Amino acid sequence: MSALPPRIGKYEVRRALGKGAMGTVYEGFDPVIERRVAIKTILREYLEAAQAEEAVARFKREAQAGGRLNHPGIVSVYEYGEDEGGAYIVMEYVEGKELRQWFRSGARFDLIDVFELMKQLLVALDYSHRQGVIHRDIKPANLMVLDGMKLKVMDFGIARIESSSLTQVGTVVGTPTHMAPEQLTGLPADARCDLWSAGVILYELLTGANPFMADTPAAVMHKVLQVQPDPPSVRQPSLPKGFDAVAARALAKRPEERFQGAREFHAAMLHAFQGKAIAAPRAITGTEHTLAPSARPKVAAPPPAPALALPPETVLEVERSLSRFIGPLAKMLVRDAQAKAASADDFLRALAGHIDDEAERTAFLAKLSGVRRVESTTPPAARTAAAAAAPAREAFPPEVLASAERRLATFVGPLARVLIKDAAGQSGNLKDLYRQLAAHIDDEAERREFLASLEK
Repeated sequence: MSALPPRIGKYEVRRALGKGAMGTVYEGFDPVIERRVAIKTILREYLEAAQAEEAVARFKREAQAGGRLNHPGIVSVYEYGEDEGGAYIVMEYVEGKELRQWFRSGARFDLIDVFELMKQLLVALDYSHRQGVIHRDIKPANLMVLDGMKLKVMDFGIARIESSSLTQVGTVVGTPTHMAPEQLTGLPADARCDLWSAGVILYELLTGANPFMADTPAAVMHKVLQVQPDPPSVRQPSLPKGFDAVAARALAKRPEERFQGAREFHAAMLHAFQGKAIAAPRAITGTEHTLAPSARPKVAAPPPAPALALPPETVLEVERSLSRFIGPLAKMLVRDAQAKAASADDFLRALAGHIDDEAERTAFLAKLSGVRRVESTTPPAARTAAAAAAPAREAFPPEVLASAERRLATFVGPLARVLIKDAAGQSGNLKDLYRQLAAHIDDEAERREFLASLEK
């Protein structure tokens, strides 16, 4: 085994993390900032002269793509450099395991974990696409899963950057089992090719199998271009059938029949999780797949009666607070936790467990410490009487709801229509309505922008 280089650039080399055909990835240490880093190298000694030029160009493209992206779901790139031996990229060091390793170990994921991983992937892709960066090689080996089912996207080595001189339209590069049909045929590909790859990831998470795996590259290409995979529920009958339509839409052969953006994909995932109808591509069925009530995931089913009695306004405040950290799934999780919790402490602990970041978890619990004080001991009959005596909710003009839906859709996509209906049925006044809708926008700056737009 070759000796480790003592340094690469200013960085101390600690150990080798992995070795490929063109170079090695090391764990390093930045002595100035005093932080661990990962150093990805490409060594010219392993390449022919013609190969070296192209490989270094791709390597530089990876640094350019990663360097312009600053998102918690994407591994950060700190620096690009070259020396006499080759080129290197210094990036964020993350502790975790590639999704590929999870699949190889035969690990299976609960539906709630599938939803969470896909949500993070799609949020990262939505951000990347808005920055003009298309990954073009989304696959399990490029997705790192950290503790708490936190996901990070890696390796923008064949990314296409808008207005970049290093873009190579029409070049067939990538991993065939996760490449969209237009990529395999060498046609120009836009952001929808990443959504195709995300659809393959969804299929693998749901079933444990790749839908296009075959014995030879030619057979893989034939499947990608010509064969529609079995619905996920055929491989795993226990799966909610609503996900069949989501997978079919994501893996449509024609880009125009797929989801047109990551937010639309995420909204369809949420609909399927909730047991609502999802439109499948016309080329496949022309019908809608509806999740049968008996097949709905337990977390999505409303409990018959909450075990923990809390005032409705308190429950609503908990939903709003939790949704800032995990999005629209908060409503279902709150109902589920309320049905099972024996006390307010149990209720809050169960919900806090869905927040990965420790600081955010602490902030959530601190903000809702008052829930313990308002835990109700009122008998069910009295609660029913109080609810009956509550004043009627305000009826909102259709034009107000339509305007709010249009503005909300710019942040959450087609899901806005569903959220508007739910919020209108629960809000007592216009201010309360807007506050409920804003709670479904994860980013604080975007939330403020949404509320400001409604005041105009």
